[in-house]
Amino acid sequence: MTDDIAPTVEASLEKSQDELEEELPELLAELDGETREFVQANPGLFGRLVGRMDDLDVAAFVEANPETADRFQDFLWTGVEVLVANDPAVQEQINQDITVNFEATDCPMTGHMAVDGSEETLTGGAGTVDDPTLEITGPADNLVGLITGAIDPVQGFMAQQYEMDGPVATGTQLAPIMGELAESFE
Repeated sequence: MTDDIAPTVEASLEKSQDELEEELPELLAELDGETREFVQANPGLFGRLVGRMDDLDVAAFVEANPETADRFQDFLWTGVEVLVANDPAVQEQINQDITVNFEATDCPMTGHMAVDGSEETLTGGAGTVDDPTLEITGPADNLVGLITGAIDPVQGFMAQQYEMDGPVATGTQLAPIMGELAESFE
């Protein structure tokens, strides 16, 4: 299946932003359940697609495609998990357990991330977890930007592009993980 979808993704990336946004729900539906294999086989293509997603108005996309919002996050987080598993530089930054809930302030989008220090993994998905270490809120575009590296975690916090509730020291420990992860998307 992943070999079949790669040309479709490649063709979608050649289209205008409006055309890509229109095709994205169907594209994500085709990738559903196949993301792990797709990213393993096509990490550069995954990075390019996520790069194009950075240009989305995420809040408007979620509002227009509520059934696709969770699929969008699952695609992103599954890809992140694969990238981390294949990148020793990111794994070296992971040395403690941190759980984070994300909540968009401009659309009905929530997500979570779990950093496992003993396993050196980073996972996430749609919805929230109980008793997170940190809670991060802000516009959906900024939350996605934090994950993909479009927004530097420290500079973004200082510029009030998002708010964080929880120990600042833990947020500071999360920043190098996110910074190293951003390089995996390139």
